[in-house]
Amino acid sequence: MKKTVLLFGLVMLVGASIYGLTRNCMKAAKNLAGVKTRPDSAFMEGDIIFQSSQSQQCKAVKLATHSEYSHVGIITFVNGKPVVLEAVEPVRITPVNEWIAHGTGSHYTLMRMKNRKAEILDSEIEASKAVAKKFLGVHYDLYFNWSDDQLYCSELVWKMYKRCYGVELCSLRKMKDFDLSSPEVKAIMKQRYGNKPPLEEDVVAPSDLSNSALLYVVEKK
Repeated sequence: MKKTVLLFGLVMLVGASIYGLTRNCMKAAKNLAGVKTRPDSAFMEGDIIFQSSQSQQCKAVKLATHSEYSHVGIITFVNGKPVVLEAVEPVRITPVNEWIAHGTGSHYTLMRMKNRKAEILDSEIEASKAVAKKFLGVHYDLYFNWSDDQLYCSELVWKMYKRCYGVELCSLRKMKDFDLSSPEVKAIMKQRYGNKPPLEEDVVAPSDLSNSALLYVVEKK
């Protein structure tokens, strides 16, 4: 009897040790990955996610808009998993954790409509997926023109909300309304437009969306 109890205790001890080791290894793997993971339930269809990165264009965007954000996407779901619909080159869907990892320090801000239940209906969500599908593959718009021929990140999000949910998240601005005075911004403007920048072109920036009175911060990391 004593031998049986001793053997049972030994088995339990070994099992606990293996469980602890496995759990610690899994934690270490997550830490080494350096990616902030979120449970799928933390996201809702139509959530808007912001980040910053260190490219030359992103730096210029932050200077021109006086904002910490230089990139934005919209949350949708594929096979029950959250992904980010984003306008890069080209417009595509990116797994959430991969998208977060692309940002500086894996920081991001998740925002949602204040009256989401009233503004985003289930029937509209299904229709929005069809609109998103049409945008997939569209080239990135380096010139920030207000057309569907090419798209930039905040333009895509603004148009998705307008066309799918009938919501204008913010007013459009003119290119001349932004701060174009820094050397970095001037250099990019000169490179892309020469001496004739389209100052009267309608534009929406990530900062305009983040400042929308219709949105609130769900999470900021």
